[in-house]
Amino acid sequence: MKTYKAVIIEDEERSTIVLQNLLETYCPDVEVVGNATSVQDGIKTVNALQPDILFLDVQIVGGTGFDILEKLNNTRVSIIFTTAYDHYALKAFKFSAIDYLLKPIDIDELKIAVKKVTAPNQQAEDEFKIKNLLSNIKNPSEDPVLLVSTLEAVEFVRIREIIRCEAQGAYTQLILKDTKSVMVSKVIKEFEFLLQEYGFYRVHQSHLINLREVRKYIKSENYLLMRDGAQIQLARSRKDDFFNVLHKVQL
Repeated sequence: MKTYKAVIIEDEERSTIVLQNLLETYCPDVEVVGNATSVQDGIKTVNALQPDILFLDVQIVGGTGFDILEKLNNTRVSIIFTTAYDHYALKAFKFSAIDYLLKPIDIDELKIAVKKVTAPNQQAEDEFKIKNLLSNIKNPSEDPVLLVSTLEAVEFVRIREIIRCEAQGAYTQLILKDTKSVMVSKVIKEFEFLLQEYGFYRVHQSHLINLREVRKYIKSENYLLMRDGAQIQLARSRKDDFFNVLHKVQL
């Protein structure tokens, strides 16, 4: 059995001990070779030990886990973030299709995360996910890049290129300006969470739209005509709220 070297960067001693015990019990192929409690010590530890996996807390002494990632020599290390609930951090992870573990850490989620980062060829994919994460955090803008995994590839999608999102059961279809569509194995509620602050609105149970792509509202039939020609029904229960939100968006 192959063994993977791991480093834990966490500023709470109890959390470090708990995670190490979980790994020893449920992930025997992972060997914890070191730990650190601050940004500076974390950088030195990872660069010195060159682990295969880095368990990285978001908020630590001296800054954040993101500060550490920017200064690592080993860009091939696989990252598993650990965090208490943090709206900003969770949104950043989801934008870059990066997995994370919420504290207290669930055993099954830990095993799944370890299995995923140790899968063949996963490191190369994780490397550009991390680069995208750091780019979005370092250069926040009105048009961040969203990474979405499909059966065939990892797609880079700019927010401004999305016209609308349509629910397809447990999947969501993203309709883009270049007439291309991307099917993603995530429910539409996840995209609502990610995109609502960028001028998107859930007009119907099955439709999340880019308000800047609305061409007109057809009163007689209560639907929205989008710039791509799509006719999207507006739920009557959301009509008043829709127009309130629409007026606040800079079209």
